[in-house]
Amino acid sequence: MKLLRNNMTMGLAVMCSLKSVAGNQACSQIPTPSCFYGSLTQPYYPPNAVCNDYMIPVDIEYTNVAFNATRWGDDYGLNNFLDVLTTRAGVDNSPPVGPASPSTQTATVNIAATFCTPKNKNGKEKTVILATHGVGPARAHWNAPVQPGQYNFVQHAISQGYSVFFYDRLGTGASDKVSGFDNSIFKAISVLQSISKLVRNGLYTGSLGKPKKIAVIGFSFGSYATHGAIAMDPTIADAVILTAIGFNMTGINVNGLLRSFVPRVASLQNSALYGDRDPGYVTWVDKYTQIWNYFKYPNYDPVIADYAEAAKQPFAITEFLSLLSGPTDASAFKGPVLAITGEYDYIFCDGYCPGLLEEPGRSYYKNAKYVPYIHPGASHQLFLHYNATGAFQVITNFLSDNGL
Repeated sequence: MKLLRNNMTMGLAVMCSLKSVAGNQACSQIPTPSCFYGSLTQPYYPPNAVCNDYMIPVDIEYTNVAFNATRWGDDYGLNNFLDVLTTRAGVDNSPPVGPASPSTQTATVNIAATFCTPKNKNGKEKTVILATHGVGPARAHWNAPVQPGQYNFVQHAISQGYSVFFYDRLGTGASDKVSGFDNSIFKAISVLQSISKLVRNGLYTGSLGKPKKIAVIGFSFGSYATHGAIAMDPTIADAVILTAIGFNMTGINVNGLLRSFVPRVASLQNSALYGDRDPGYVTWVDKYTQIWNYFKYPNYDPVIADYAEAAKQPFAITEFLSLLSGPTDASAFKGPVLAITGEYDYIFCDGYCPGLLEEPGRSYYKNAKYVPYIHPGASHQLFLHYNATGAFQVITNFLSDNGL
């Protein structure tokens, strides 16, 4: 899964479509899957915030990769691909993803985003937390409509005085859809870099204008995209927060994850919800598969696991395959870095994180203030466990302690 690692030149996005919101709470009590698909508006807005939704044209330039295996059209073809891909080490199978010609490409994509700023100001609102979600959720990952006092990160950050900008990654939510055989970590990196520059210039931040500081935060795949973006351009942020992250390959069982996710072609699982994606978009087969990978029994509420399943988004197979292929050396970044992962993270720690978070993360950020933190009792989806508010507080304390 090694891909060509090239620097990407950032473009600037122009024009936007603004939609002011007054607090649509229609999906906040008993959300259904229809609450989370294709809508620019969010199912919930924190009452302590002023929020605006935007559809933003974003110019990107990214490393071009090719899907070299046979493209499937059904679950039989997908199963065969996964069977070959997870064959034991030593068998000579060609890598399914590799460099493509030309080596870089450009595009303009439309990204759905929400910006929230506190109604009550304390000076910290000029620090914007720029959030990139991972595989599975859309931008509501940060803005959970169910029991928001316990599971909504945006609401917590607003209560601490911070502003939050969060968006649907390319291929998810209301953002543009591209082929699942072409959507990669490199596109995600470039989208984040471009959005960060737009936010830094005071675009799409409502009455706040230009922020004083930007803290980028990621979840899972979004943390890898965030890390890659900082490694390639350390000027895009003043602080970095990586949640549900793991760089130590001892804890990353790629074949095991491909099997435990039990991938299925998303559009065949639910054509009403996922019919706008090609067969390169896959999802896990049921809620118990998500629980296996994202939750730790008994430290979560089954109702919240049901919510996570209702809100799940398909992911591109090439995103999964390119996850570990982004740049790693972030030594040019000299600000504070928090790496926070659940104690029992199944995806990046193979079920147990103690001893795995220090390195190679500290070496990647050797000139930064690198702070690893293991959140007790949680697995990968640490924002949806019973002690989620504890994780929220660790994050905002980290920002405050570092002058943001």
